[in-house]
Amino acid sequence: MIDTSTVLQLEVQNPAYDLPFFLTFMNDIVKQLQDLLNGVKDEKRAVQMAAYMKNKFEFFGVMAQPRREKFLKWRQMLPSDLDRSQAWQIVHECWEQAPREMQYCGIDWLQKWPKKSYVKNDIHELEFILINKSWWDSIDPIATHLVANFALQYPQYFKEIAYEWELSTNFWLHRTLLIHQLKFKKLTNLPLLEHYIHTFKANNEFFIQKAIGWSLREVAKWNPDWVKNVVIQEDLKGLARREALKYIQ
Repeated sequence: MIDTSTVLQLEVQNPAYDLPFFLTFMNDIVKQLQDLLNGVKDEKRAVQMAAYMKNKFEFFGVMAQPRREKFLKWRQMLPSDLDRSQAWQIVHECWEQAPREMQYCGIDWLQKWPKKSYVKNDIHELEFILINKSWWDSIDPIATHLVANFALQYPQYFKEIAYEWELSTNFWLHRTLLIHQLKFKKLTNLPLLEHYIHTFKANNEFFIQKAIGWSLREVAKWNPDWVKNVVIQEDLKGLARREALKYIQ
């Protein structure tokens, strides 16, 4: 493993010239993060965290605050001149690791990128992490922060991607479409949201019904009448209806 002082001195080579070096270097960088987290693991808490996630993932048992502290320490070790492909390779390396905290750190890393720094190809990378190791704990921050920022920067291009996602059979992509405007507040495209609700409402999958209700509950904070009309017009029932009307008198 490369120690901190070595990382600070290494010159990141162009992967087109030395792909083996590039892959080994990125693997070592992520291994350092994994070692930092492993150093504060809590086996008892790991069992509890895995159970909460239906035992779909392994955990170190590191809670959010200590995880972020270790992440920030690790981030200081990174070379300052990583290019886009190298930055994304870190994310992919995080996604390759078994402990779920590594995916959380991958998301933390992405959220440190400037909001308006996206390039068009980033949406395909985001799609990869949406459809791999998918569960609500990764989908929701990716959708409401990362996909949301991309959609604001490239509205027309995202419209094309969103249409492909709408036709997909992957319900996590459908959940992403339903909730990616969650933080837009009055900038929310209400006709588009209603279109997604109409399109996906027949899917009884819990995470879709929850997303429908959640998206409407957020809009209800500033446009309750519109939400009530959508609930009636779309004949929403059960979980989606309860969530949508939760704070409407």
